[in-house]
Amino acid sequence: MNPNYYLERYGDYSDIDLPKTYRTYFDSFCDEYKRYPVENKLLDLAYVIIHGFDIRKAIRNILDSRTDISERDFQYAIWDLTAAVNHVDKISDRGNSLDTDIDILIEDLLRCYRLPLDNSRLHFLEENFRDVSDQTVFRTNGWEIASENVNEYQMYKDDNFVFYPGDEDLLYQYHTNDIENDSIGQIFPVGPCPEPWYGNPLTAKIIILGDMPRQDDFISRCANIVLSFEPRLMGSVQTMVRRWMSLDGTGIYDDTEFRKSGIVTSDAYNSVTYRHWISELRTLAWQLKIDEQDLFNNVCVLNANAYYSSNGFDPLAAGLLPSQYYLRVLVNYLVNNKGENRPIFIIPSSNIHKVWKKVLGYWIENEVMLTNDLILIDRLNTKLKLSTDLLKRNNIQDILNKIK
Repeated sequence: MNPNYYLERYGDYSDIDLPKTYRTYFDSFCDEYKRYPVENKLLDLAYVIIHGFDIRKAIRNILDSRTDISERDFQYAIWDLTAAVNHVDKISDRGNSLDTDIDILIEDLLRCYRLPLDNSRLHFLEENFRDVSDQTVFRTNGWEIASENVNEYQMYKDDNFVFYPGDEDLLYQYHTNDIENDSIGQIFPVGPCPEPWYGNPLTAKIIILGDMPRQDDFISRCANIVLSFEPRLMGSVQTMVRRWMSLDGTGIYDDTEFRKSGIVTSDAYNSVTYRHWISELRTLAWQLKIDEQDLFNNVCVLNANAYYSSNGFDPLAAGLLPSQYYLRVLVNYLVNNKGENRPIFIIPSSNIHKVWKKVLGYWIENEVMLTNDLILIDRLNTKLKLSTDLLKRNNIQDILNKIK
């Protein structure tokens, strides 16, 4: 396959579709299906799925228009594809509906799929989904590409356009559908710079699986005013954000700058959500009787959705985005490839837990649970507090042991 095929075919992800006829992928008794290699089918399907293509709808369209094709023919194809993903010869009828078998195929396929965003653009399927190398984590990180568009003079302006590759089109489709249906859904402002995470997930010993950034127009406007008067500080904020996105940053907060110059770069990072976590971590450090900088140095917060929300606060409102599929790769790496340096994960709310189950997929969820490295605050906790009152005694000890 031409390594630039998808660049040429889907340069802007607009109206993304499969490169072959739908029957080539789903009609197990047609000639096109038999001639097209199964690995190519899997790669084509994985690519379009993470960019918003609905294979269920494609299958239903064929079944509705072709009465000579049975649903069973398609189910055989789904079983063949699932068997190929899992490196087994055959998968037998398990009594599932077609939609259930499609769901299983999607989960199994996307846990193995890797889409590098460097110059090679050679996507591939990992034989063992737990194997995520250091190189793969960086090569598949689209936020590094997005970071090049982080403009120090437009961090909080309305005409700032910073997107993970592939996200923009899905967010546009979501907003377009809302307008066409006269519905008022969640609004994702494109002005404020996205916030995929705070800190460095590769070096953190404690990973908080959080919600999503909140839009506050007043705070954004204040940020523009403050930064416009101090160009050096503006440049420092830009550098900090770019390094975080590129997995090359430091901890979530560093007050050693204050001791030297009286200024802390991250204090000018005027994000409501970021400020929330800094406040919560300070409170937790005080309750644990540890130096707050020790905690800051070892914590990273992953947001379930990187884009600001001005209404609704649903990280999954626009469906799973390519940037959220990258979170699967990143967390997979942190769980399975860090050895003794594997971090502790904290999910601060039962509602957030439901979101992360969908973002990570059941297989990563199970991997985290099996390691006993998950601290779950299993209650609503709408304000996402991190007090010792909400953490169990053994959780507190695990945190202390991890950062010492």
